Amino acid sequence: MRVFLTGASGLIGSHLAALLRESGHEVVALRRRSSDVTYLHELGCELVEGDVRDEPEDLAARMRGCTHVVHGAALVYAAAAWPRTRAVNVEGTRHVLEGAARAGVSHAVHVSSVAVYGTREGPVDEETPLDADLPRDDLYGRSKREAEQSARAVEAETGLPVTVLRPSAVYGERDRLFAPALARMVSRPVTPLLGRGDNTLPVVYAGNVAVAALLALKAGRGATTYDVAMDHPLTQRDLLLGIGSGLGRRPRVVPLPAAVVRIGAAVLQRMGVSAPGARHLPLARVVRIALSENPYSSLRIRKDLGWDPPHYHDRALERTGRWVRSHSSTTYDGAEA
Repeated sequence: MRVFLTGASGLIGSHLAALLRESGHEVVALRRRSSDVTYLHELGCELVEGDVRDEPEDLAARMRGCTHVVHGAALVYAAAAWPRTRAVNVEGTRHVLEGAARAGVSHAVHVSSVAVYGTREGPVDEETPLDADLPRDDLYGRSKREAEQSARAVEAETGLPVTVLRPSAVYGERDRLFAPALARMVSRPVTPLLGRGDNTLPVVYAGNVAVAALLALKAGRGATTYDVAMDHPLTQRDLLLGIGSGLGRRPRVVPLPAAVVRIGAAVLQRMGVSAPGARHLPLARVVRIALSENPYSSLRIRKDLGWDPPHYHDRALERTGRWVRSHSSTTYDGAEA
């Protein structure tokens, strides 16, 4: 395969680029001028300059000769206003996929998010309607839901087969959002544990999401959607201890009663306080995730594509913590690519 990859300098994209290269495939990575592409150079990726907001015909020109496209570029809980978020996440999705259709690409994978499910409670799978409320300030969730609609519209208009992947919260090496925030938490004298901390979180390792994307590319199925939100069970306590291990720390975790956490989050959200490092991630969503069981079974991708995540959280978290420790000056601007 010769894969055109957007978001290659981001978390999922960099892991997928590495996996594709290790598997003997060619990678053409779309890069913005400001992106750090050192890692992609080391992998031997071909780099082309551009932006997902470029016109479809311009993107198609950069895709010539590519057999597949993976669209992973997005603004992820950035400090951007809705017009910019929509331009990148929604309009950018349409531009990339229309470009892929014009370039004669045989199949595209669009990386979405379980954020599209909104505030729905309880078990959720790919058959769950996307009609639950999305808070107006959840710009990422709103944009990813609209982006999926754009992807399906392009598929219907052009005949380009599109597979949609919906990861949950993702961590891993080259993570500039989630892992650094966790590192700051466990580096404090006391690390709060929201609730008992023994529930299973909707958190996946980027390397396992990359495996899912490669399986989707090989299958080449259109009009399909897969949740990629449960690779291996991971509790909040193990998440914090695992990151701490990679940082060379043993965090002192102190449980906070769930009722206190909910009340505190509601008060802080009314005051305009957002999640650390993610301005538009509602605190209510953070608390709901932290206190509930992972509702995304991810059974369909296991059954249909044989997804058997090879990376386990203990070692993956330690590697991630070591990466954060060695890149402590890295800042996050909210952009995947």
